[in-house]
Amino acid sequence: MDGVTLFDMTHLQPGIKGYSGVVSDGRYFYFIPLNNGDFFGTVARFDIAKPFDETASWDTFDSTQLDGGSRGFIDGLFDGRYLYLIPFCNDKHHGQITRYDTQKPFDEQDSWRVFDSTAIHPNSRGFVSGCFDGRYIYLSPYQLDHSTHHGQVTRYDTQGGFSDPGSWQVFDTAQVHADSRGFHSAVSDGKYVYFIPYLRDGGEHSSMLLCYDLSQGFEHPGAWQAFDMAALGEQCRGYIGAVYHKGMLYFAPYRNNEQRHGNVLRFNTDMKVQDLAAWTVFDCARVEPGSRGFFGALCDQDYLYLLPHCRALGQYHGQLARYRLSGAFDDPDSWSVCDLALADPACRGFIGGVIHQQHLYLAPFETDTGCHSGLAARLDLNLEQVWQQPALEAVD
Repeated sequence: MDGVTLFDMTHLQPGIKGYSGVVSDGRYFYFIPLNNGDFFGTVARFDIAKPFDETASWDTFDSTQLDGGSRGFIDGLFDGRYLYLIPFCNDKHHGQITRYDTQKPFDEQDSWRVFDSTAIHPNSRGFVSGCFDGRYIYLSPYQLDHSTHHGQVTRYDTQGGFSDPGSWQVFDTAQVHADSRGFHSAVSDGKYVYFIPYLRDGGEHSSMLLCYDLSQGFEHPGAWQAFDMAALGEQCRGYIGAVYHKGMLYFAPYRNNEQRHGNVLRFNTDMKVQDLAAWTVFDCARVEPGSRGFFGALCDQDYLYLLPHCRALGQYHGQLARYRLSGAFDDPDSWSVCDLALADPACRGFIGGVIHQQHLYLAPFETDTGCHSGLAARLDLNLEQVWQQPALEAVD
């Protein structure tokens, strides 16, 4: 398939597979380790200035050299100097936040530090992604164990010492709404931090969006507000990640209580979050029935991209969905798809990605339940011919 370059990361080491995101520091991409059959800690780094599909362009560092519990991360954050690996599970849900100083050698242990956030509070663990607002790191709370979801946000002041308890704060969003828990990522628009609802106890997919006003005290309940996105439609729940671009916040749909879905939400951040007129819903399955089950979203100057993961039980896919930002959001003609599995049948089941110089890079996770993948993909965004608008009748 033209425009797609693949690299099998297992050429570096057999266990280099099962990644949960990509973070850029401007010179390197860091692929964040989650599970390769076991929770693991081998960060893979790609030198952006070198060929993507050559082993010499890559190196690795195993964070379990620092601490045996430093493994099982979901996504990472970069604050301008440090890379933070966000802890999820290392056989149990944990808070081993692992930090790399990008101004020091990648392969030296002294360049890395580990801080266990459960030293701040026992519930500061089991995170999924987060965001950086220019000063503070926000860790998005997901689970305390595989059946108990929580809403305790943990915040780190990057102007303080990494190991200094005074640099850390917690806030339990249950003080705002009892159903506010099980978040899958966070995003800031410079005014608010939005925590993206995914799942709560009992396997029920959540729709309770939480917003923190950056102009107010973090630990003050009045700085927070909740909005039930099910007010837009009962199917508007179960989101994984969001992206902010020029006054709009876009939510990536993954699964609601019935199925993997494609109901993308757009919120106009110049309006109040409870104002239904600020929201637009578009089901991108109207463009192509397989356009559902996405794991995150990215934007460049012209397009929104939804990252493919799984469209049904055992149906991991590689079909990107793309929205032209200048077009009408709810018009199927503004949308198109690109199936990366046409490049290789194993090119699917991604978690997270990054855009750099008109290329989209995707982190491989698994191609079927328990079948972890190391097949990283790069798509040339300048090749318009890889995108299609299927000639299907729109479904209302």
